[in-house]
Amino acid sequence: MTFTAQHGATGRVLGLLEPGQLKRIRSARDGYYDLLGDSGPPVRSIPRRLMRTRVYSAGYQVGRPIGLKLAGGPKAPGREEDRRRMSSWLGLKSGSVVLDIGCGPGNFTGWFGEQVAPQGLAVGLDASHAMLRRAVVDNSGSCVAYVRGDAEHLPFADGVADAASCLAALYLINEPFQAIRELARVLKPGGRVVLLTSLVPGRRHNAVRAAALNAVSGVRWFGREEVTGFLGDIGFTGIEQHIAGLSQTIVATKEKR
Repeated sequence: MTFTAQHGATGRVLGLLEPGQLKRIRSARDGYYDLLGDSGPPVRSIPRRLMRTRVYSAGYQVGRPIGLKLAGGPKAPGREEDRRRMSSWLGLKSGSVVLDIGCGPGNFTGWFGEQVAPQGLAVGLDASHAMLRRAVVDNSGSCVAYVRGDAEHLPFADGVADAASCLAALYLINEPFQAIRELARVLKPGGRVVLLTSLVPGRRHNAVRAAALNAVSGVRWFGREEVTGFLGDIGFTGIEQHIAGLSQTIVATKEKR
């Protein structure tokens, strides 16, 4: 084993991992467990490549709010009112385990950790070293931990999380529906998921318009019923869709069996 196990919240992450993941850990020296090493999800567009750079991570706090405002999304992303809304939709409470997939610099992860304290755990996962280093510096806490991993192949065991989020990241994942399947797998029955992602403009899904947007922007644009319909197909209930401009926030509950 090539790492030194950490104490506190970072050490508690080990109990959430799938059997066999420990041998994949390459390092914890930067304050997060690296499960990818030199590998990682393939980068297929300029926006995805930018997400992995130090320059982008440094400007992310300024650029992301501006981008979401132009898209008609939350007026103050990462600010207290939006984090409270997300926490409420996720049903967070003291003792909850919440996974924040595509966490970036941890704007929401750190807040989630405060909501689940003192016994709960908020774990942010991202593929970018640059984003995770910033998250550790800016958004750590006694109930917050970070992992470098692949959203399409989550390292967590089945049914370990009470809640999971993917906020302004799903459109950057190469296989977004595979990532949603993974979110379903790691959630407990009755667990909540919140997804904030892109939305093709117009009331009716237009495949040509979506394809053009995908090509021009380098990110995935979803129709109004693509994500909600998929969630229903894989066993989610109580599905809510909140539309604002070019963004959609979807809240759903994993069916209890």
